[in-house]
Amino acid sequence: MTTTDLDKAIPSPSTLFTNAKLVGRPAGNYNVLIQDGVVKSITEDDMSLPEGIETIDLKGQWLSPSLIDWHTHFTMNAIASRRLNFYTALSAKEVLEAVRKAINDPAYDEGGRLVGVNVRVGEWTDLPDLNREALDAISHKPIVLILNGYHSGVLNTAALAINGLTPEQYPTGVLEEEPAFAMWGKLQETAPTDVVDRWVADEAARAASLGVTEIVDLEMDHNISVWQRRVGNLFDKLRVHIGFYQPHLHEAVNAGLKMGDAVPHTRELVRAGPVKLITDGSLGSQTAYCCDPYPGTNKRGLFVYEEKELANVMGQATTAGLRVAVHAIGDDAMRITLKSFKAEAAAGRKALSGSTIEHAQLVQQSDIETFAGLGLIASVQPRHMIDDRELCHKFWPGREGRTFPFKWFVEAGIPMKMGTDCPVTELQPWEAMACAVSRAGEGQEPFCPEHLIDIKVAYAASTQNGRLDLVEGDRADLIVLAKDPLQLDAAGLRAMQVEGTMLGGNWTYRK
Repeated sequence: MTTTDLDKAIPSPSTLFTNAKLVGRPAGNYNVLIQDGVVKSITEDDMSLPEGIETIDLKGQWLSPSLIDWHTHFTMNAIASRRLNFYTALSAKEVLEAVRKAINDPAYDEGGRLVGVNVRVGEWTDLPDLNREALDAISHKPIVLILNGYHSGVLNTAALAINGLTPEQYPTGVLEEEPAFAMWGKLQETAPTDVVDRWVADEAARAASLGVTEIVDLEMDHNISVWQRRVGNLFDKLRVHIGFYQPHLHEAVNAGLKMGDAVPHTRELVRAGPVKLITDGSLGSQTAYCCDPYPGTNKRGLFVYEEKELANVMGQATTAGLRVAVHAIGDDAMRITLKSFKAEAAAGRKALSGSTIEHAQLVQQSDIETFAGLGLIASVQPRHMIDDRELCHKFWPGREGRTFPFKWFVEAGIPMKMGTDCPVTELQPWEAMACAVSRAGEGQEPFCPEHLIDIKVAYAASTQNGRLDLVEGDRADLIVLAKDPLQLDAAGLRAMQVEGTMLGGNWTYRK
């Protein structure tokens, strides 16, 4: 494919859907014409069309805008899908036994290393048993166990040595925050690029089968060249908004990219996304930065920036013409983040419209008005609420009513966007919606039900156009569904089957 071809959008055929029901529209049988990659016409009247246009009788199936995942780490997710997964493990003993069984299994061999993911420690009484010495006793091969949230992990001596670390520096083998991030990046270099790109394509196809046509990719990488390579090798299943971390911001500036600009040579599938700033840690590692100490300690977590430094970096992104996406989990991280946004606005560098606060897991009610007044978006991952409910009780006792406060956001008029933070949780938008409307996993009681939101809010927070329905002039990024999602409860959402997914008028999935 030539460079000229790579700078053109993918052409698409014309398609007429007949006898369609439309999500978010009054009852009726609609005819929907797709032409030149957009929704050309929506009518209940018959259409006279030239020959050669494919006509698809939906026989009462539903058409909807397709879905977007607003927070992914897509390369990491593709690699994690091939790793030993401890999501269901209930104790350190169970984890260690699984490592013992898998240590020589070629399915989990990463260049002579074993990497496990999604270790969810919760209320484990034997957690101290999960340490460097226990892993050393299993094998002298490098063993890395990444805790759920990806902000911390446990390594044996051989694994520490991968990045030049020693047992004297990390006696328990536990890495947190920057040392952990550096290690995860080092581990991702193991698989050949073409293999990883194939895994990424597989995950994109799986996303398409769930109705997803668009992602925000917040991978810590040189995302411009990575995605140019993938599209050059015929990647075509998703639209991708690439994030930039502070070390990569100059790449966007040097390329002359502003927010939403198409990245050259990507067939208009890849666009400049936000600058990602991480202000604090995670709940599981007790590094989320909170107003109150963690129980039994005098520690409040970790705040990455000096206040003035955070505001300055926000301003750099705004000056470069890019939105910011600020990771803030603890309530003091949220307070300082909002203060920094406010200071930048007062200095004439108000963050671009569409800028987000990512996660927003613990919030002071007194900060909600400030949040709303700044015009920011709450980018949330509802499945975290289910996975972290034990940790909320353990580490934020008495504050549970301020966690994942979706209802406060809705009542204050703060727009919400939803995602998964994959691979921290599975890329599964229907599960995310189910968690948002029930605040419960399957078979559980709701967690802080006062913050329940309805399906219309959750669905609009998940669609690529931010609405419930398709309108004329929309991009032809749509899905075909057997049922109306707006009439489903959590169980129905979890059972949703997508019949087909279309991106720009081209099928990316058909059942």
